[in-house]
Amino acid sequence: MRSDVLNKNSNAYDGKSRAETLLNWNYISCGSPIVSHNQVGAAAVSADAARASMLLPGNSGELYYMDTCRVGAFTAAGDSVQIEGTIPAVDTASTVAGLNIQLDHNATDNAGMEMTLGPPHGSLSSSFIVGTHSGYIDATFFTAAWDDWDGIAIGFRKAEAFQTGHAPIIGAGAAADGVYTDFAAFGAMLATDNIEIMTDLNNSGTSSTKDTGDNLTDSQNHRFRVILGSDGAVTYKHIGNAVAGSGALAAPTATESFTFDSGDEIIPYVVTHGAGTDDVPLFLKDIKVVRSPFRPGHSVA
Repeated sequence: MRSDVLNKNSNAYDGKSRAETLLNWNYISCGSPIVSHNQVGAAAVSADAARASMLLPGNSGELYYMDTCRVGAFTAAGDSVQIEGTIPAVDTASTVAGLNIQLDHNATDNAGMEMTLGPPHGSLSSSFIVGTHSGYIDATFFTAAWDDWDGIAIGFRKAEAFQTGHAPIIGAGAAADGVYTDFAAFGAMLATDNIEIMTDLNNSGTSSTKDTGDNLTDSQNHRFRVILGSDGAVTYKHIGNAVAGSGALAAPTATESFTFDSGDEIIPYVVTHGAGTDDVPLFLKDIKVVRSPFRPGHSVA
């Protein structure tokens, strides 16, 4: 490490006033993701827990790595993760376009996926160490019918192997074993228009749920943000009916306190779980992850 990283007047300053961008992708300003397992037709049928990877191009040519895990076996041909719709010069709150991550939702009930920034077991480039790092994950989604999805959520979870039993619990939006040892998730749950919070600490065996009292509107963007404080405390913000990645975020009407244990290694993640088999695409329009303190050699947020 260079000796000037603690000098605030140096370009290499590594203090907590600076942050690094770990992921920054938008369906208009960035290129189409490079997706593995990119077959179509019968070849796309795959088993529960099948892994695939994606590289998301940033708007300056950088590439961000995301790992994914299929939730539920594909009992029919699945749709590849791909950009769909007419891509405009500027997004609107109701633009029907983006990265379609519905997979085989139109043919298989209770299907979904989990996406992690970096590998599911964590890495130096993607993990947050509680008590050392702070930051957030922020994502904008669009769907014509939110209640065709049991769950669409983002958050932080303990760095560990993928567990496909987690997504159905998020979708159920009810107290049950969330499988992961520790997690905090925020988004659409219960196959309704509800916005909820779900958490679990130290493998309690029963996740905690909170209905925020806020709701979603069909055929409108909804943006969620989950924020990790330097002490491990988690807070939540969101906005509906705004341009992807934009608008004034606000805290939910009702919230719930949650704090990860100091020293835990956690990672940002996205989880989805479908309800029924209607052909209702789910578009990811914008996603960003920021972490502080800054490490030399990474981009500054």
